[in-house]
Amino acid sequence: MASAVSKTPMLRAAAARGFAAQAKAASAGCGSGEPQCSNLPNKLAVASAEPNAAVARVSIVYRAGSRNESGDNLGASHVLRAASGLSTKTATSFGIVRNLQQVGGSLTTTADRETVTYTVAVTKDHLETGLKYLEAAATGQVFKPWELADLTALIKTDLSRVPLEVRAVESLHKAAYHSGLGNSVFCPKYQVGKHSSETMQHYFEANCSASRAAVAAVGVDHQLLVGFAQSLNLGSGKGSDNKSSFNSSEVRHERGGNRAAVAVATQAAGWDNLKDCMAYIVLQHAAGTGPVTKRGGNNGALTKQLSGVNSSTLCSTYSDNGLFGFVVAGDAKAVGKAVEAGVKGLKSLNVSDEDVARGKAATLGWVVDYVENHSTLAFDLGEQAALLGQVYKKADMVAAINGVSTSDVQSVARKLASAKLAVGAVGNLNSVPYLCNLN
Repeated sequence: MASAVSKTPMLRAAAARGFAAQAKAASAGCGSGEPQCSNLPNKLAVASAEPNAAVARVSIVYRAGSRNESGDNLGASHVLRAASGLSTKTATSFGIVRNLQQVGGSLTTTADRETVTYTVAVTKDHLETGLKYLEAAATGQVFKPWELADLTALIKTDLSRVPLEVRAVESLHKAAYHSGLGNSVFCPKYQVGKHSSETMQHYFEANCSASRAAVAAVGVDHQLLVGFAQSLNLGSGKGSDNKSSFNSSEVRHERGGNRAAVAVATQAAGWDNLKDCMAYIVLQHAAGTGPVTKRGGNNGALTKQLSGVNSSTLCSTYSDNGLFGFVVAGDAKAVGKAVEAGVKGLKSLNVSDEDVARGKAATLGWVVDYVENHSTLAFDLGEQAALLGQVYKKADMVAAINGVSTSDVQSVARKLASAKLAVGAVGNLNSVPYLCNLN
């Protein structure tokens, strides 16, 4: 029967291996809600938190996002995400869906520029079933040609649903980084249906290996999770992180209609510089991230200058790089003036003590809400473990935010005055100025 649970006591065996390896650590950390992180001999990172949560959420995270693609396989990470749940070495697509449905579980896959994450969520009494099919989906892909062909319609649907503002941000990344971080998280239209089984298998083996992976969980004992991680059959591919440097350029996609979206940014700090990174995030919230109430005003230090359009400050941070700027979208005739006003405001951005206090309060609220939601906490643990090899406790993050001073924020704001810009624009761009008129 499709709904029958495996007779192999995988969970018990994994737990035994984990506890045997670190029995003392298990007894010391039992019931602790603080994040824990271990690094196995094969360089696989294991992170966990909140072991007493009612629902177990377990993720396998690979450094296999779009920045790892080359010109020959652009869009592979999008296909990898879409292929989640297809037949594997040990389970059929029907078997994965039916067995997880029978225990009320779910399997989701997300992908961004740096990682691809497979997550299963089940109640604790069905954890063994959830881990079985998570392992099958995340480590046993076979990419059958006829199943990949069936993904074409799904990927085309994904592309048709991308909002104009997101397309502008994707164009901004292409302008700023060209390759690496400049690779879109969406498959290029000309590549849809072109990824062969061999291409996908090579991409998976190169990037989804033990040294480029992490296992993270909420609602699972850490030593039990270590045992599960030790049981995974992961390859030894080295992959490539495609280091990216910032470039001042623009990408414009002229289209008809009466709307336009434009993203403008300059280089910012990545997570490898935590102090400056936090200063940029506080500055983002001080500069304005949109109304906080329905039909409310956009009263940030920067966004209040951008009237007549939808606007938000942009802060995209990655493991080794970042972008800071703004996004505007609306009527094509108004967007051009908003871009000019936004660039002028960005280069002369000045924040007061009150602005910084408001930015820190908003950042604290965002961080605390993020880590206290078990779904987002599991994702965040996996990202940190895979990209940084460690995880930050909530108290550490709160302390880092509280440690940001007005002078720190003003220091990064002053850098914007002389910084070179990158621009991504999509839509009716008749009134949108070119980069040479903005720098």
